[in-house]
Parts: sequence; structure tokens; C-alpha cells
Amino acid sequence: MTLSASGNADGVRIFAKYARLWAVVVMLGATVAGVLLTLWGLLFDLDQQWSTALAAIGESVIASVFIYVMVSLFLDPIRQRLQAQELAGYAIDVAHSQFQERFEASLPSGVFESADVPKLAFREAFQVLLESSTRYDSKGGAAEFATFRLAQGAEKRAFRRLDQIRLCIIDPRAEDCLRAHVFMRLREGRATLSPDRVNNEIKKLQERVYVSLTALHDLRTALPTTVYLHRDLPFFRCEMFDSGMFLTYYLDGTEYPENLQFSSKTRPYRAYHASMDMTRRFASKIIPFGMEASHSIESDQEFSGLLTELGCHKPLEALRELRDKRFDQFRSQLREAGIDAQDIF
Repeated sequence: MTLSASGNADGVRIFAKYARLWAVVVMLGATVAGVLLTLWGLLFDLDQQWSTALAAIGESVIASVFIYVMVSLFLDPIRQRLQAQELAGYAIDVAHSQFQERFEASLPSGVFESADVPKLAFREAFQVLLESSTRYDSKGGAAEFATFRLAQGAEKRAFRRLDQIRLCIIDPRAEDCLRAHVFMRLREGRATLSPDRVNNEIKKLQERVYVSLTALHDLRTALPTTVYLHRDLPFFRCEMFDSGMFLTYYLDGTEYPENLQFSSKTRPYRAYHASMDMTRRFASKIIPFGMEASHSIESDQEFSGLLTELGCHKPLEALRELRDKRFDQFRSQLREAGIDAQDIF
């Protein structure tokens, strides 16, 4: 800043600081001048024309000062307050617009709080994205609720019109990855992390994966799907559609943690879309169910061979019984929450 500019700024600040004092001085001066002009015109022996003119000018000055004082006391504060409100509103609108322009590429369009079952707002948002999409991609752990949702919606048009249903599920052979998932779940649930407890939970997680694969195998005619086994650590669960996604971070230990909805125009959507592409590209195994491919799993015999390859020693019928038990449990939870299991959720 130059010296002249600095001097001008100081002068403006001084004037603003003493603006009320200057106004009072000017009004007093104008009043005194008006009184003097009036007295001069009335008291001094002047020509009638000049006497009348000076008195009129003095009275006009006094009247102007009076009107200005009245306006300043009663009308001007209201005008200034309204003007300040208008300027504040304009500033807020500008700030909001700039905030949106700068951050909307990273902000969620919806936030759904954690719950024991999916809440109505989430179910409605899920249905909107599903019905406008040609694909449904999911990535998480054992995909328990995702497979239940597909089983319940197998006859619904919104699911049957999908061109692709791709599920990224944890590889039941990846012991380190399984252990990380179990550690995360037990830690968030404040459970004891004893070696025996961890090993038992790993076996249960493997079993949940086998049950999910069984559900998808039995759905292969109604809803062809492709499973990608991954070995990623447990950071998030993601459900992705053409125009948006739902993102859940494994943080609070509930069955359905806080869920964030992002538009396909946002940076997180692009990032997790790329992440899911990488997961599918480097999947430890790809399992197509009901797909038109030479390596698609079609028969129970082929599926039993796959289960054996993945380390499962339970017979297929036992896994189907566990699947039915899981689905009955989910239906019971939905009924308790007042949700019709025939709805899209």
C-alpha cells in the first residue's frame, strides 16, 4: 500500500469514527445560521423584499434541520435496519453460492443415521437410485443384507431390469483379511479379543460368506449376478448405481452404521467407483452365477465343487437351511420395525 493510499484510508476511518459528531456540528451550525438569518430579516431595518427573503431563508433552514432530525430519529434507523438485513441476506446468498460451488463436489446429498434396520428415508432414496439405474454394485464383507434384498426383490421390475449385479465379497480363504474384519467388528462391539473368540468369529464369518454365495447361486435364474472375492481390509461398505451411491464407514459397531449418499457428479463417487473397478480387476476369484459365460456356475455339483475350493466343508443343504434361517431373521426384524418385506428396502 502506498503512502497516499494509506493516508486516504486513515482519513476515511477518522471521518467514519466521528461521523455522528460531524452531523451534530453541521446541524447546530445550520440551526444557528437559520436563526441568525431569521433575526436579521426581522430585527434589522432592511428593505421589505430583503427582510422577507432573509426570514424565509432562515425559517427554511430551521425547518430543514427539524425535518432532518425527525427523519434521522425515526425513519432512518428503520431504513438502515432494513438495508442491513437486505445486505446480510445478499451476503449469505453469495457465501452459500460460493460454498456450494467450491464444496458440492465433495459433500453428500443425504445423510442417514445409524439404525438396527434401514429407515424409511434411506429406503426411499435407495429405491429412487435403483429404479433409475442399469446396474447395482456392492462392496463389503459377507453381503448378508445385500443378498437378502436381492432375494426379496427377485420378482420386482426394478431388480429384473438391471443389466449388471456385481457384488464384491470378502474372500473366505484370506485369513489375514478375515481376521481384520473380525477384529473390527469385535472392537466396535466392545467384545473380548481372546484368541479363541477371534478364531470362532473367523469361522462364523467364513460361514456367512458361504451362505451368501448359496443364496446367489439359488437366485441365478431370476437374477444373474457376478461375485468378486476381494482381500481388502474393512474400511467401508459401498452400494453404487448409475447416478449415485451409498457409502458406510465401519465406525459405530451397529448393524447399519451412518449412511452417506453421494451424487455421481461428486468426487467421492468417482473415487469409490475407481476403487470398486480396481477391486473387481484384481479380485482373487470371479464367480458368475447364471451369466452367459463358459465358466458360469450353473449346477449344484459345480457349486459344491466351488465351495470345496473355497474351504467349505458343509453340505449344500445345510447352507440352504442357514440361508433360510438368516432370511427369516431379517424378515422378523423388518416386521418389528413396521417394514413390509415385500417393499424395496
